[in-house]
Amino acid sequence: MFKRIIYEDWASYIPIISFWLTFSVFLAISLRALFMKKDKVQRMGNLPLDDDHSTTHQNKA
Repeated sequence: MFKRIIYEDWASYIPIISFWLTFSVFLAISLRALFMKKDKVQRMGNLPLDDDHSTTHQNKA
């Protein structure tokens, strides 16, 4: 016999899908940070303290 499609079942999958999507993004960012080269980590760590004026925007008056 033909079973009726229950439309409420799809709502139970949304939390599971959103958890795995969030976890996979977090895992990808964490792995990328862990396997980053030391010189790039050092350069990015000093980036907020860098006094390079070539990256600042000029005021348009």
